[in-house]
Amino acid sequence: MTCFPCWPKKSALLSSDNEVFSQRGDILNEVGNDREDLGAPSKSEQVRETGKILLEALEAVAEQIPVPGDGHATLQQAEVLKKRIKNLAMVLVNQLKGKKAEEIEEKLRKDVEQLENDLKYIQSKLDEIASQNAFLVILFRRLNEDKVRGCVERLTNALESFDLARQIASTDALDHLSQQIITFYKQQQTTLEDIRQSTKNVEKRFENMEQNMEFVRAILAEKKYQGEENSSSPRRGVIPVAPDIFFGRDTIVNDFVQMLVSEESSIARICLLGPGGMGKTSIARAVLHHPTVIDHFGEENRVWVPCVKATSVSLLQDTLYDSLGVSLSTGDPLHDIIQELKSSQSPIILVLDNFETPWNVRGKQSEVQEILLQLVKLRHVTLFVTMRSFGPPGDGVQWKSLQLEAVEEEASVRIYAEIDSAGSKGPGLSSLLDKIGHMPLAVTLMAKLGQKMGYSPAELLELYKDAGTALLNLGEESQRSMDICIDLSVKSQPMIDSPSAAKLLAILALLPVGTTLNALSRWWARDIPKTAITLGLGTLLDTSLVEKRADTFAVLPVIRSYVLDPKRFPADVRISAIQIACVFLKEHNGSLGESTYVTHKHARSFEETNLQGILLETTIPDPDIIRALLILSEHQSGTRPRMEVAQHALQLSHMTKDHKLHAEALYWNGRNLLGSDCYEDAMEQLRLAREAFLRASELKHAADTLCWIGYLPIFTEGQQNTVNLKNALEEFQSLIDPGGIARCQMWLVNEWDSQSLQTLTDIREYCISHNLLLQQAQCAQRLSGTYDNIGRFEEAKKWGLIALAEWKQLYGWSRYTFGMLGKICISLGEYDKAVEYLMKQLEESKAYGSALEIARTLFLLGRAWMKKGHKEDARGAFTETLKYNEMFQGAWDTSATQRASTFYLARLENNSREPNMEEQEALEMLCLEGDLL
Repeated sequence: MTCFPCWPKKSALLSSDNEVFSQRGDILNEVGNDREDLGAPSKSEQVRETGKILLEALEAVAEQIPVPGDGHATLQQAEVLKKRIKNLAMVLVNQLKGKKAEEIEEKLRKDVEQLENDLKYIQSKLDEIASQNAFLVILFRRLNEDKVRGCVERLTNALESFDLARQIASTDALDHLSQQIITFYKQQQTTLEDIRQSTKNVEKRFENMEQNMEFVRAILAEKKYQGEENSSSPRRGVIPVAPDIFFGRDTIVNDFVQMLVSEESSIARICLLGPGGMGKTSIARAVLHHPTVIDHFGEENRVWVPCVKATSVSLLQDTLYDSLGVSLSTGDPLHDIIQELKSSQSPIILVLDNFETPWNVRGKQSEVQEILLQLVKLRHVTLFVTMRSFGPPGDGVQWKSLQLEAVEEEASVRIYAEIDSAGSKGPGLSSLLDKIGHMPLAVTLMAKLGQKMGYSPAELLELYKDAGTALLNLGEESQRSMDICIDLSVKSQPMIDSPSAAKLLAILALLPVGTTLNALSRWWARDIPKTAITLGLGTLLDTSLVEKRADTFAVLPVIRSYVLDPKRFPADVRISAIQIACVFLKEHNGSLGESTYVTHKHARSFEETNLQGILLETTIPDPDIIRALLILSEHQSGTRPRMEVAQHALQLSHMTKDHKLHAEALYWNGRNLLGSDCYEDAMEQLRLAREAFLRASELKHAADTLCWIGYLPIFTEGQQNTVNLKNALEEFQSLIDPGGIARCQMWLVNEWDSQSLQTLTDIREYCISHNLLLQQAQCAQRLSGTYDNIGRFEEAKKWGLIALAEWKQLYGWSRYTFGMLGKICISLGEYDKAVEYLMKQLEESKAYGSALEIARTLFLLGRAWMKKGHKEDARGAFTETLKYNEMFQGAWDTSATQRASTFYLARLENNSREPNMEEQEALEMLCLEGDLL
């Protein structure tokens, strides 16, 4: 570094005026014109003298700025660079090692150009101040605080904005500069003393000058770093403050703190992983500011290393250099960093935040890993890494890693309410937070938008559905923009280097719950080689754009919204996904009663949400799409009824002239309504479906629909419509359809008549002879119910177990047989077994989503627990029965079950309580008139 032990004497300055100012163009001319207007050559010399001295003071400051690159050592072309900056009276020293000028990366060139522009401006302002100095009274009268302070602040900003440089971090350099200013002041004082002898009233003006020079010194003194009392301590980088809105992460923070301060803290290696916006940096900040961590490491030995802009190995080294406040400068930055760390025997914690940036630099991972390994060797240095990745960095490092997930709903609500207290009380908050996946950054940005604009959560949800993540762009900085935050991963170097990753991301974004590698290879990404899929998934995991749970790969909701934005989403990917969904459902079109049904059902169930998400976005009434929707509707009617798919198929079928498709859409719409306990609406849809089937000459479908129309009243009236069932039977007989015949005959049987037992036995034999697996299982279940109704409980249990086995094999679940067996076991006094069966039935009923079946099962559980003497359990079951009964109306036994539950609750409080008239009628309707405690 060039050293200025003292300021040049006046004669030396004057002899080199032309050299110093010869290349200043208009600035010099303007100063010269002012000088000529004022006359007095000696004063002109003073102008130049003052200008040069102040510029050399700035030059001394510039000496502290290293030129960034692969090292802090020599560059063969350094002299050219220094000469260029000399024209500005500035020196950027510590040159680039082993690289030619044309090899310097483009970003560095732009940084240097920007710094040069800033320095030019600073020089011009200092020249103005210098020219004013030459005129004695004019100098100090016109020199004002704003001009001097503005110049120094501009210098500070220029240095801070120089992206890859160490800022003015040396107290010694500032002391040196201050001393030079003092020396300059003394020289000026001597010069002014000479002028005072020949100038009237100069003493007063000199006092002004003296005061202003003191002011300049004071400003420079303000720029010194704090902590001069212990100048031997490293001047660490600034640690970001602890987050002020921080919920749902206490357990994680406490666990990390415990790891850091335990007996093994000296070798702790923590890696916090996850996508952008999940709160990794906030957790790291909270950990560093935890009182226990401060006590353990001390204030100075907590080091924050922001790696987000470390886009090269040299930049990572520079960032470490700055953050640690390294004072050693041997030309080998990594050596200097390690020596700085070795110089302390006390525990040190390094937080490498956003470490994915240097880790993902193309072709440099081995060099970055070497830096990590060098740090790992230091047994007193704890590493805490945050990065957007699925796995920790570096081979041979024993990381304690955690894949960070979204916060729980309660914490998400607290974050929102802390920012927008009034808005959080509005409707739709839970739905809004579910939509953005409870990602902390997304919740924060959404709450800020709600608070700023006065939107309720419901209004924000609608806006988000339309605008996606663009709604969450509250500023240009990454921490205030969801799009920019995601961009850092989407546009990262690994994504650029992996051709298949971007397409896989688009495909996975269409699949709300994700899928497996096997399903991607076989279906969703079948045009991409499996090897490329594997490599692409690896890239998506490394950039945290995809998360892996068990064997499923999925995209988080907020990232999905970003990717699916129509402005950036490739249309061909969506078209291909729709076609694949149609083919998938066509190949898995097994219906209940077929031997392959369970296999196809499992395949459809695994991809059900994905299939629904893709197909519901279609608006074209293509027959293949409608057929796919109908297959999915049939699947849902048997597993968990829901209306979106069936209604979408109905809407699209309205737009076609295909009467059969429209009739099928009406039919499955009715069947899903029936499964959802919407009996009147189901009846209306089934009647319309029968009419449409008849118009389309689909007689078998028409007969099947009439059979359901005849059976449906059993839910509302407790018995079938025998007329419709008999008519349906005749139609099946005319069509010679054994399955339809068996079903109608079975549904016409009176289950309360012992004579029906033989009829049901004959029907079952008929089913076995015709290989009617579905009707065979239904018949066994009816036999069990009939035996139960006539009080032959052992036979009822036997047939119930037969039905259970057949349903399990055929359907994959009990089809309410568990509930029937539970009821039978209560009658047999086998209360423990009854509870076991009923708990299984409750689980299945909740999975199916039928409030009616849930209420019936809870009522039976209450009775079983009541018989066992478990009053609290019984009380809970009857109370829940009442709640579920309120969710629907129309079932024949709803009112009776409500009254019976009310009576049992009262009986649990008062064992002598007798039923009133309405309660007695309810118990009789349910055949429970003697069923008391």
